[in-house]
Amino acid sequence: MSTPKKTKNPLDELKRIERDVRELGRRMREENRIMAAEQADRLRLGITGDAAVQHFNDWMMLHGLPHLVVD
Repeated sequence: MSTPKKTKNPLDELKRIERDVRELGRRMREENRIMAAEQADRLRLGITGDAAVQHFNDWMMLHGLPHLVVD
């Protein structure tokens, strides 16, 4: 015999979703801040082309954001 599924409290589930969405927003704002700083540095240095991609990738790896690295 199978055991009945536990019913989750809908309010608890909504609170969990809210926490997750807030954390996602925080991470996205932080990633955006890092990307903006990288862009400002790249423009200040006048880096273009393949060197610009390498500069971007180096920044992303330095800040622990390997999921933003581009080919």
